[in-house]
Amino acid sequence: MVWKKIRSLTVALTLAASVAAFGAGSTAAARALAPAATGSAAIKPAPIKPAATSPAAASGAKVMMESYDSTTGLIGGDGWWTSAVALSTIMTYQQTTGDTSYSYAISGAFNANKGSNFENSYMDDTGWWGLVWVQAYDVTGDTDYLNMAETDAAYIHGYWDSTCGGGVWWSTAKSYKNAIPNELFLALTAALHNRVPGDTTYLGWANAEWNWFNGSGMINGSHLVNDGLSSSCQNNGGTVWTYNQGVVLAGLAELSRATGNSGLLSTAETLANASTAHFNQNGIVIEPCEPNCGSDGPSFKGVFVRGLRSLATAAGTTAYDGYLQAQANSIIANDTNSSGQLGLSWAGPFQDPTSGTQASAEAALVVALGAPAAPVGPITSGLAGKCVDDNHQGTANGTAIQLWTCNGSAAQQFTVNGNGSLSVLGKCVDVISGGTADGVKVQLYDCNGTGAQVWQAQSNGSLVNPQSGRCLDDPGSSTTDGTQLEIWDCNGGANQKWALP
Repeated sequence: MVWKKIRSLTVALTLAASVAAFGAGSTAAARALAPAATGSAAIKPAPIKPAATSPAAASGAKVMMESYDSTTGLIGGDGWWTSAVALSTIMTYQQTTGDTSYSYAISGAFNANKGSNFENSYMDDTGWWGLVWVQAYDVTGDTDYLNMAETDAAYIHGYWDSTCGGGVWWSTAKSYKNAIPNELFLALTAALHNRVPGDTTYLGWANAEWNWFNGSGMINGSHLVNDGLSSSCQNNGGTVWTYNQGVVLAGLAELSRATGNSGLLSTAETLANASTAHFNQNGIVIEPCEPNCGSDGPSFKGVFVRGLRSLATAAGTTAYDGYLQAQANSIIANDTNSSGQLGLSWAGPFQDPTSGTQASAEAALVVALGAPAAPVGPITSGLAGKCVDDNHQGTANGTAIQLWTCNGSAAQQFTVNGNGSLSVLGKCVDVISGGTADGVKVQLYDCNGTGAQVWQAQSNGSLVNPQSGRCLDDPGSSTTDGTQLEIWDCNGGANQKWALP
């Protein structure tokens, strides 16, 4: 568990015999290999359209922000990592509902604390803040936030070594390798790859992290994540906390988008199914520590349900909607007082309201609203008056994706999906046979989550298919209606510039 004082006592001796083998030199070398924040142009996500609003979620956010301290920039007192989670929750509220009332908290936290680069002796603390700045970039488009996330990823990577075969340490003391910092590192590095043009470093780190984590033994035979590893590098049988189940789901969703590997989403769904069944007391999530969860534990469940929503969005599934709605319904009915405070036990009775319980339950209220509505509309070309088009509004596999004069028809109404795909009339834009060579044509095909259907929007207007490393291209800069689009080496030409809806 993340309670710093408690867990320091319980894990201080784990892996102690191995620490001597890795001195400051190895850490310095790893740091030297980490990329600095470069300030280069970054991939700007498509604008997010809000889902439905909710009076309960709006009330929860208002009460939550009453604990914001403009001097420190923190929400909820002096809790460091829990303030990061709270800020992430308020940004998720903004993304989902469109309510920008609390956007001042983003710059407030950044400006008050950027001198430290949001780093401290715990890698998970740094990881939480790194993910906050990725999300802040998504919300604002300000690359200062993305650069900070890169700085944080490099810092964490400095504590990766070969003890237990890999993975990052929990803290600078190098006494414990456990789940949460590694899950956060997975999510952070995969997310950075999805936003930093031309990246290979973060993708390499993300793949290495998942390969190590998946084989580390921390995922037990019941598909649940235990707390960490023993001194002999075995699953330590530590408590199965909700947040350890949630962060890995978000990480796999980002890594699937980065690689086009839909099998990662299948793995995540297996983990999600196990955790929703495990943390289920009459349909409502309960944390193992309840009713005495200290200062950190109350924040865990909100992290879990947000990770579950991230997976559902990436996988395009509604399988968890009922579960998430049940949490919100119970919070409203059983865990809310007349002042709008939200307590520890989502099943009730109302008790022990803190900034952590408020942020956690607020997260549940927000994710129950569903994912933000995916942008829908024309994909316009850098060549004036031309749009991406589904030939004759076809729905058959193999229908050409072509250039056509913009006309507002259904054949030109594309959806920008959370998993990186572009869909129209129920089918996805697809590179034929997953080809990677110049000139491979682009077609319409059943949506399947493979790399042939993943597209990343670059800040220069190009659409990259990461599996091939090539861009969506109008061959020969043609302006002829019916020209079938293809992939080609990215060159920045007007025939490779596309404006998403």
